[in-house]
Amino acid sequence: MTTQANTTLKTIVEAQRQHDYPELPTDKYFEIFSSQQVLKKLRFNPDPDEIAGGLLGGDGDAGVDGFYVYCNKKLIRDEGDVQFFKGQKAEIEIVVVQAKNKPSFEEAVPMKFKDFVENALGPDCPTSSATTLYSQELLDHVARFRLLYKLVLPLKPTLSATFFHAAHSDVVDTKVEERGRILCQCFRQVFPTANASYMPITGTDLVKLSQKSIPRTLPLKTPKYFDYTSFDRGAYACVVNLKDFYDFISDEGEIRDHLFEANVRDYAPDATVNQGIEQTLANPEGDDFWWLNNGITILAADAYYASGNLQVTDPLIVNGLQTSHVVFRHFKGGADPNDSRSMMVKVIVNSNEATSDKIIRATNSQTKISSIFLHATEQVHRDIELHLKAAGYFYDRRKNYYRNQGKSVSEIVTIHYLAQAVASIVLQQPDDARVRPGTVAEKNYKKLFSDKYPPALYTKCVQIMRRCHTYLRGKGLGKTDVLNLVFYLAMYVTCAACNSVSPKRNKIASLDVDAISDKIFDQCYKWIDAEFKALGGDDRVAKGPNLTTSLNQKVISQFGGAKGKHGKGK
Repeated sequence: MTTQANTTLKTIVEAQRQHDYPELPTDKYFEIFSSQQVLKKLRFNPDPDEIAGGLLGGDGDAGVDGFYVYCNKKLIRDEGDVQFFKGQKAEIEIVVVQAKNKPSFEEAVPMKFKDFVENALGPDCPTSSATTLYSQELLDHVARFRLLYKLVLPLKPTLSATFFHAAHSDVVDTKVEERGRILCQCFRQVFPTANASYMPITGTDLVKLSQKSIPRTLPLKTPKYFDYTSFDRGAYACVVNLKDFYDFISDEGEIRDHLFEANVRDYAPDATVNQGIEQTLANPEGDDFWWLNNGITILAADAYYASGNLQVTDPLIVNGLQTSHVVFRHFKGGADPNDSRSMMVKVIVNSNEATSDKIIRATNSQTKISSIFLHATEQVHRDIELHLKAAGYFYDRRKNYYRNQGKSVSEIVTIHYLAQAVASIVLQQPDDARVRPGTVAEKNYKKLFSDKYPPALYTKCVQIMRRCHTYLRGKGLGKTDVLNLVFYLAMYVTCAACNSVSPKRNKIASLDVDAISDKIFDQCYKWIDAEFKALGGDDRVAKGPNLTTSLNQKVISQFGGAKGKHGKGK
């Protein structure tokens, strides 16, 4: 890597660190930065919480800085996510990241990856050495993968693993490459039908990936369309050739997943409806495709027709996820590119979020859905977004909406983060918040979100969580220790600030979070840290029920007079 290119990379990394994580040392931020870029390379679109959730820290990381498992393009964050895929044909992708903020690629990295595969990843793992060699946090990540793999194994899932090794250099020594080849061979010995690749990510790669952005405007080729304007909004009904639609939703042979962020359904490859679409596509001599299919609905910020293409700005496919994926798989699998059949595509130009939410709900209401992202179209979440914005936060009801606008990670509040905060502080379930980051919202939705609750409640929960994070980092704790203690600290501090066993929602909503004294934080932290360590002081304690039980008993004894049934804040 040239001196100028290396300077460019360092400048980019430092600017992003100062923008998003100014409190982190550069080496730690380089792990976040590199993980974001490699996931972008694979065309995943994780939000900041999802990136952070896959990062590991401290001793026992086995040379693994980031560990991510995707199933049918959905990130697996907890056991609830795993259960969704029971009975489905699964495509599992493992992404392993090691990011070295150094000028060269080290041979030790693929060697450590190989040890990790042999001792922790296989069906017969973990070995007896694994609990000594690796952290419990890493083993928990791997355990979710094995649970998923075992669950879908009867339906013969596809499995692939990519081992990313990021560094500043543009030169990869042949010994490092050979170690990478041995690593992949080892993985295929453990999983004989799987694909594996070792991928060095050079400094130049990182610069290019960091500068790569999602194109805002995409051309949708259509020889026939009908345009109509009503309610000050434009709309287009188009007849689109199947291959042209494939070109619209794909990029270099991979599907543009960001087009589907607003669609609240998950793609299920073996769903009955998909099998029907596949059969229709496989029979080109039959009726035209659009006669037999409901078509696609796209929301857009703008659209205009020119030279045979509808130029669509900020497209979001809000209905037609299943059809889109089946069409994509059909042509990627080698279907005739000259297939003359067509499909119907409806493009609605709209900038009113309330209207967009109505369209999303209406076009997805025919199927029973339990998704937090469908709930996110409700008025209560729009109200939360307004109140959080007034307090200087940006509520990502639509994944990465504010991230794509350049807002700092420190200012963004994801739906899952807010659900974890309210579960800890209001429902007094810090163990659930810790162990179920992906599904705590679905599990407790009606207790977490309601227009009957004061909107200020959600702002105060975010502010309490932010203060707790800042306090714990100020103690010099690592990422894992902060994550293990923060939800318990948030619950205890709130009880102390309200002088209540189970503070009511209105009371929490009226708190002046800035006025909570450092003395309260010190006292609460001292007890939680001591109890956490007394119970074992590891991830299992933070994710189990015992620390919650002890904390519940503590607040009863300290703030007295209540029966102590936690989770009844009103």
